[in-house]
Amino acid sequence: MLQTLILLVFSALFISVHSIGEAYVMSGIEEIKNILTAPISITYQNIEELKNHIDEERVRFINVVGKNGSNSPDLNIFSNEIMEEIRIRFTGKKSPLQEWLKSLRNIPNEERKSAGAKINELKSEIENSFKSFSENYRIQVENKKLNSETDDITLPLTQLNLGSRHPVMTVMRDLMVPFQRMGFSVVDGPEMDNDFFNFEALNVLKDHPAREMQDTFFLASEWVLRTHTSNVQSHAMKERKLPLKIVCPGCVYRNEFDMTHLPAFRQIECLVVDKGIHMGHLRHTINELLNAAFARPVKLRFRSSYFPFTEPSAEVDVECQQCFGKGCRSCKHTGWSEIGGCGVVNKKVLESCGIDSSVYSGIAFGFGVDRIAKDRFAISDLRSLIDGNVSFLKSFGLV
Repeated sequence: MLQTLILLVFSALFISVHSIGEAYVMSGIEEIKNILTAPISITYQNIEELKNHIDEERVRFINVVGKNGSNSPDLNIFSNEIMEEIRIRFTGKKSPLQEWLKSLRNIPNEERKSAGAKINELKSEIENSFKSFSENYRIQVENKKLNSETDDITLPLTQLNLGSRHPVMTVMRDLMVPFQRMGFSVVDGPEMDNDFFNFEALNVLKDHPAREMQDTFFLASEWVLRTHTSNVQSHAMKERKLPLKIVCPGCVYRNEFDMTHLPAFRQIECLVVDKGIHMGHLRHTINELLNAAFARPVKLRFRSSYFPFTEPSAEVDVECQQCFGKGCRSCKHTGWSEIGGCGVVNKKVLESCGIDSSVYSGIAFGFGVDRIAKDRFAISDLRSLIDGNVSFLKSFGLV
């Protein structure tokens, strides 16, 4: 009896709104809460009772969101939590809509189809109206947020965290300048190459230590990751017309890793093949190159050495830029740092590439760019160049 009395009271409250079909604008959060928590009858015995329940539910929903969701949400009343409560109350799993659908079995069979249609009609109306109301709410929230922002767009930007040039790339760029000035052509080649171009064409015999697993990454029976950019010289001598004046920068791979060796590092090689080429040309070219690499004149020394692809051959050392000749851990207490090798191109190499060694001669050298960067910037351990330490790389201030 008490429940029936309460329903009659709420029906009287909403009858005026139902008759004119317009939303009653709520004045506070308590009114919204009252609608959401008011007791609802979910039982019915025939379609007429169901129609009354549907009309009452429609009125309740219109009072909250307006007809077709046309109310403008007051952000002093509505919040994300209230919006979620409205959704659950009118369309949730325990909403009157769902309960009415479950109770269809309680009415006569001939009325079920019509009753189901009425419930689905209200469900569609509530979902569409709530979608429109939610969009209005979202727009209101965004506008409030934008209006509260006080950023001055005329102020200068904060300092951006810009990247910097890597020391190795800086040295590589500087090395290319004298070569371009002297008229060299820049040539690139494959990093994965055939055994012939990486070894045999350069007079590296089958039993040479360079072919051992501790030095070379073998991919297949006849393929390797190039151990030097000299393979580009092999391709150039077989494929290009003479005279040759080329520089070959690139990445090479060797199975070594310590403070003076990396498994992948940059190398730059030079090859000149023409009539009358001799060691004097080689010495002058290396002097020009290293003075540019270190951005100042540096002390060099040439040590007699052996390479299968040059004869005579020499090792090129530069004075250690950390101790300046006094001896330290970085230079193994010799006062000198090895840069690379050089020499006059071996006649066997020329002949294997189809060049007449009685007419033409050549010079060649190859330098490790990482080692030049190590000496130029006084870096004690080559491994720090590939650690990815941003603070370390920024310390050079390179642009």
